[in-house]
Amino acid sequence: MPSAFTHAFSGAAISALAPPRFRGARLAFLLAAIAALPDLDVLAFRLGIPYGHPFGHRGFSHSLTCALFVALLLSACLCRGSSLWSRSGVGLLLVIFAAGASHGFLDAFTDAGLGVGFFVPFSSERFFFPWRPVLTSPLSFQEFFSRRGVMILRNELIWIWLPIGALVMFAILVRVTLGRRSSSTPPPTRST
Repeated sequence: MPSAFTHAFSGAAISALAPPRFRGARLAFLLAAIAALPDLDVLAFRLGIPYGHPFGHRGFSHSLTCALFVALLLSACLCRGSSLWSRSGVGLLLVIFAAGASHGFLDAFTDAGLGVGFFVPFSSERFFFPWRPVLTSPLSFQEFFSRRGVMILRNELIWIWLPIGALVMFAILVRVTLGRRSSSTPPPTRST
């Protein structure tokens, strides 16, 4: 798995794609938390739940089902006073889903583990992507703050932070460009 820092960065970066009404530091913080929290499933080890179990590490908490459930719940809370199914409500739902799903997506690029249960509870099969350049972060804080931890952060900077940053910058550039075009286009004239 990538580090919690990288998962949080990914979620916060995805918040830049939210509809304007919801964009801001509050949503960035919420999406950072949503993107990082699935790794709390490591507590399953202490409860005696095996890694490969649907509720074990990289199981249900990393699934698309869980990401959708969290997105529906949080969108409903944030859309108070307006419809969840409005254009901005659906946009918010998609952005929250993307932040939640980003965790399993990034984990599927790592070089160790049993894979990600994207389709739990419908299937307990675990998946990796064919290309796995991301080094797996250690589960303990002590191991993370070591020479290996620095090497892992450097790897994540190259394979995750820079590409996500570039994609977000591209999306912002497209949004700004489209915004300028729509504001500079004169309204259509009516013929009588």
